[in-house]
Amino acid sequence: MARLYEMSNDIDSEDILKYREEVTEEEKERMMKNFKAEKKHSANKGKRAGRIVGFAAAAAAAVLVIVPNTSAKAAYAMSQIPILGDVIKAVTIREYNYESERFQADIKEVQLEVDQSGEEENPNMDQSVATINEDIDEMTDRLIKRFEEQAEAGESYGGIYMDHEVVTNTDKWFTLKLNVTEVAGSGVQYQYYYHIDKTTGEIAALKDLFKEGADYVTPISENIKKQMRERMAADENLCYWLEENTEIGAFFEKIKDDQNFYLNEEGQLVICFDEYEVAPGYMGLVEFTIEDDAVSDILK
Repeated sequence: MARLYEMSNDIDSEDILKYREEVTEEEKERMMKNFKAEKKHSANKGKRAGRIVGFAAAAAAAVLVIVPNTSAKAAYAMSQIPILGDVIKAVTIREYNYESERFQADIKEVQLEVDQSGEEENPNMDQSVATINEDIDEMTDRLIKRFEEQAEAGESYGGIYMDHEVVTNTDKWFTLKLNVTEVAGSGVQYQYYYHIDKTTGEIAALKDLFKEGADYVTPISENIKKQMRERMAADENLCYWLEENTEIGAFFEKIKDDQNFYLNEEGQLVICFDEYEVAPGYMGLVEFTIEDDAVSDILK
């Protein structure tokens, strides 16, 4: 069975790291200090804010973040509606912690639980939850293994952080966002999103927000390019990899069919890009709220 996170992010974080700019030993040490300070701060606070600000600030050497994502489109943008249907809970079932002078790990594995009591049971829901749980478990094992190999080698500095957040849990829709930050020679920050359409019990993707057979990739991509140009014109410090201004040999042409997304509180579609996906590392994670008129005629 294909891993969901490989569907969401075509390039594995280990591959991504190979292409990140190298940072100095001084910068790596500073990143680890920030990592430890953030962990101490969040322990006192009771929970993390969802991303490690210190890592991102340290020479844009990002951290790997896995966080739950938001809701889904027009008919599903009902964040304030009480949960009347199947109840899905996200429960932390495993914590992996490691701390030394040069290495730091704080990984929390989440699993979903579903309560279909009082409703006609939907076998699709159970299968969707089981598939997501298997995917998260495989991902967690892989991240821990990679970190332990780095720590055993004892070279340079290394750190990893992983946590989750339930962004949407209504009677119609459920979204889990995973945040991951990883440092190993260089750094990377990225996210994963899992959506369940409670009306069908099935795992949902970006295409499920649109009419059958509709070309949603083109209008969304063109709207993003428009926003990129507008942002760069308004702020010279911003940089996006468009064909006409990039020097790296790659540029943003269009979103992936299964691009990461969520719906904001207004029910608008927000497209999410990992660090380095469409912009230099100092830009961090990048998001674009798609203008309503760009997709209104193809939404379900």
